[in-house]
This record gives sequence, structure tokens and C-alpha cells, in this order.
Amino acid sequence: MTLTGFIILFVLITVLVLIFIELAGMPGREAHKRNHPDAEAINILGWLGLPLGIFGWLAAMVWARLQPMRVGVTSMPEKGEAENDQPATE
Repeated sequence: MTLTGFIILFVLITVLVLIFIELAGMPGREAHKRNHPDAEAINILGWLGLPLGIFGWLAAMVWARLQPMRVGVTSMPEKGEAENDQPATE
């Protein structure tokens, strides 16, 4: 192989590595941009999903774009305050 061949091969490999880095980090960047609470998990899935199969990476992209559900937490009623909790009459 000539010097020109090695240079072309080096440039090609460098471009492929840069494309891989850009694609693998895309779900994590999207999640961080949207302030997603699971942004780190999405980032990890993006990096693992691309080399292990495209489906993990696609799942990370969908997860990053989803709006997380806000679930309200209520406290437990005190004893005697619940509707079904009637005092026993004798």
C-alpha cells in the first residue's frame, strides 16, 4: 500500500469514528437539552445501543423525546379520616 492509500484509509477511519461519536451521543444531548430526569440513563443507552444494535439507540432517541409524566404524591389519610373507616357502634 502506498502513502496515499494510508492517508485515505486514515481519513476514512477518522470520519467514521467521528460520525459514530456524533450519533451515539445524540440521544443523551437531546435528553439534557430537554432537562429530562433520566438523561444519564438515556445517554448510556445511546452509547450502548448503537454498537449493540440500532434498536437500543432508537429506543434511547424515543425516550429522550418523550415528556416525562408528572405524578402527584398524596399522603395517606390518618386513621378515622378515610371514607370507609367508620367507628364501630355497639
